Amino acid sequence: MSVGFEKDALRILKKRKNIRLISFKKFNSKTNQHFLFLGNVFLSQDSNKILFKNKIKIVTRKKPSLSQIKTLKFAFNVCKFVKSNAIVLANDSTTIGIGAGQPSRLDSCKIASQKAQEFVPEKLPNSVAASDAFFPFTDGIQELIDSGVKAIIQPGGSINDNEVIKAANEAGIAMIFSGTRHFKH
Repeated sequence: MSVGFEKDALRILKKRKNIRLISFKKFNSKTNQHFLFLGNVFLSQDSNKILFKNKIKIVTRKKPSLSQIKTLKFAFNVCKFVKSNAIVLANDSTTIGIGAGQPSRLDSCKIASQKAQEFVPEKLPNSVAASDAFFPFTDGIQELIDSGVKAIIQPGGSINDNEVIKAANEAGIAMIFSGTRHFKH
């Protein structure tokens, strides 16, 4: 093998005109970036190695219990590894429903709730939810509340944060803003 290329592959590729071969074998990135390649385009995103960049902030009148905080942190950590528009439902540090990869956060909420209802309906009451990004509208948290969720963690940062907090307060649930977005593509 020559500088990261197999001999046969290198022999074939050298026959082509105007070709540049780049080996990443000895590449040592100093950044915290992750790259996804598709054809001749790529997406660069941070490696998402931390759970919280900032201190978490309780934004509702209702404060989560210590047990809820532990399970919210667990669910938020699971969110890091789920595709964008991730919603993770958990109860007692156990994942009970996941909705992901949808163009709509509401759809992800519905899927997570439906999966939990289908497989572990007894764990839905008093469960918690984590979202990888902010809730742009109240419909997503209303879906979660209707399913039995009693506490939610999300990054915050929507222009509608006040409406979402108001809906959580009206429902009597706890909500935490993490200040950290985990949005994986």
